[in-house]
Amino acid sequence: MKRSSRVALVLAIGFLFMAAVIPARAEIIEKSGQWKNFVSVYGWAQALNGDVKIKGIESDINQSFSDFWSNAKFSFGAHYEGFTGHWGIMVDGFYFSNEIEKDRASGAFPGRRQIKFQQGLVELAVPYRFMWTPVVADVFIGGRYNNIYGEIGVPSVPVKRDDTLAFFDPIVGARVFIPLDKRWYLGLRGDIGGFGIGNASDMALNGNIFVNWQITSLVSTQLGFRAFYMKYNEGESEWHATQWGPWLGVGFSF
Repeated sequence: MKRSSRVALVLAIGFLFMAAVIPARAEIIEKSGQWKNFVSVYGWAQALNGDVKIKGIESDINQSFSDFWSNAKFSFGAHYEGFTGHWGIMVDGFYFSNEIEKDRASGAFPGRRQIKFQQGLVELAVPYRFMWTPVVADVFIGGRYNNIYGEIGVPSVPVKRDDTLAFFDPIVGARVFIPLDKRWYLGLRGDIGGFGIGNASDMALNGNIFVNWQITSLVSTQLGFRAFYMKYNEGESEWHATQWGPWLGVGFSF
């Protein structure tokens, strides 16, 4: 066995040993008068169903989950939350870059479309924790800033259009954490936003289910499934899509 392989094996065994013997609890969902922090990074592999219009040029952006691995250029998210007593703060940021090619026989510019878009989401919310037993439950209010850059090219015409949709959605929602034992809990979250207020989207719906494994008192991992629907239009540009798929994260509690 090569030296590097032996080192990797020893590290893996040591890590599993620590996970087995070091007491670990998901402290972020336990009641405490001290400020508790949780930070995680995650990747979201997503399928897409919907339509986009960029300055009058329309196309569907349907993408299967398997297409994600060839079309996605970048997908990264980070999450922070802190709690003391009943009150906390949540911050979440996500960035996604994708390229798709689609055929369209109708419309003002028929032909094969080359579609690029980059999506950035930044969310800030204030949760209120009103229950710790038998489950942990929060309600929250906040906002989500959306920035979507889209580009559609039709080489056969040729024509290319691009635009940026930037808007802010108020959101309200709730979360439930179901402890399974000291190391594991199940999380459920749902929120609704937009409501057509100001320059907000017409509607935004977000749902998330995940399981958290507290490996050590510091490190945890999360595996979940998220679905996110949003409809927004401004002038001759529109985003109307559902994004859904699994996500995987690594968290740190302190």
